[in-house]
Amino acid sequence: MDKTLCQYHPAQPATWHCVPCQRHFGDCCIPLNADAPDDSPNCPLCRTALTFLGAANTAQPFWERLPQFFAYGLQSSPLAFSALLALAALFMPRSLILWIGLLSVATKYFHSVIEACSEGQREAPSLASAFAGEGFSLFIKQMLVFLLALVALWLAADFNSEVIFWVVNIAIVLLLPASIIRLALGKELGAALSPDQVGEVIKAMGWRYLILCAFLFILWQSPGYVALMLSSGMPKVVLMPVATFLFGYFGVVMCSMMGYAVFQYQGALGFAVAEEGAQQGLPETEWRSRRALAEAEVRLKEGQGDGALETLGNALQRDPDDLRLNERFHQLLFGLGVHERCLRHLEYYLPLAARQNPALAATALLNARQFKPDFLPTDALVCEQVAAALLDRHKVREGLSLLRNLHQRFPDYPHIPRAYLLAAHGFAEGLGQLEPAQKLLAFVRARYPASPLLDQVSALEGTLARLDNVGR
Repeated sequence: MDKTLCQYHPAQPATWHCVPCQRHFGDCCIPLNADAPDDSPNCPLCRTALTFLGAANTAQPFWERLPQFFAYGLQSSPLAFSALLALAALFMPRSLILWIGLLSVATKYFHSVIEACSEGQREAPSLASAFAGEGFSLFIKQMLVFLLALVALWLAADFNSEVIFWVVNIAIVLLLPASIIRLALGKELGAALSPDQVGEVIKAMGWRYLILCAFLFILWQSPGYVALMLSSGMPKVVLMPVATFLFGYFGVVMCSMMGYAVFQYQGALGFAVAEEGAQQGLPETEWRSRRALAEAEVRLKEGQGDGALETLGNALQRDPDDLRLNERFHQLLFGLGVHERCLRHLEYYLPLAARQNPALAATALLNARQFKPDFLPTDALVCEQVAAALLDRHKVREGLSLLRNLHQRFPDYPHIPRAYLLAAHGFAEGLGQLEPAQKLLAFVRARYPASPLLDQVSALEGTLARLDNVGR
């Protein structure tokens, strides 16, 4: 079965579907609220409740998970179950009633493993679960399925035709896993014997069902081959519990594989469940931000630029200091060419970005100057912070333009010496212009004689003097 991908992120599998819009969304588009885990998310476009697709498009193919299936059988509960079977083989009296009871427990546990794995649970069922519920009735139903299979095989042998015999034999081998799956999930004998319901399992998996059967056949034979290899050097009293333990272990491995195959093809089988621990919800504040960003992206890709701006604008009214929302809002305003609104938004966004991420502020200023070449921030500290970020990006002239005549534009700014020292470095190192740098340093020394930065001014003056002498 081909996997359905997110409509807006083709590399991501779809986990949600909007029926009215006929759109598929991945987890990338639909964040979950950890503070309201029971709330069903809505479509970003039409606000209709979304249909959950479970792990139908995210589940790893079962044939790629063979190590996990063997590891599943090594959990404490499956090992305890296999050990119980081994002890029973060693110590339990030869009583038909006791053995039927033990096989009932084993059947119940095997079916519990199929059911748990079909729901994406990673932890194996507890051993106690094998003693609860309708273990005996499941055992009877499972035995009836096996008995009918044997009857069919016996009738095929009566035809004295190897072709008919092997056709029936192969058909039984192929149909039994799907029948066991139906009985484990539905608990009804009719489901296990229904051609429609058994065929639905096979149809859901398609040709990959043959891969499942091949793996199951190999696993089914494995305990016998291992016991045969051990039989030559091991006494029978030890070999019997070992063989029984292996039967329990490989049985759990087989059932975990069958259950996971159902989980993988859940979409075709008509149910939806997520793998345990698959998508984690976000705290409400972060969830609001992520939801607004995702919805704006969806609307933008649908050609709804105004709708994307409205979404982000509404989100910023609730969380005005969210840097990611402000950054995306600025990018969208700039990309859509909304000049005036972009410049108005910069009055708030630029100081915020300068405090938290000066590199973003530098990008925003360069964008603003494409709309207004002489754009300048209205705050001296922002000018200094953005200038430093621009100088780091080797945008020297743009950075120096923010510091030009700073003492005249902001006469009360207390950090003029620091800003002009930065500008002097920009002239000298970025542009190779020593004279403007020396003038700035002389201005700082004359105008701010008590500045704690005078040592740095002196050091830079000495360096510039040496460079000037070399140049001459």
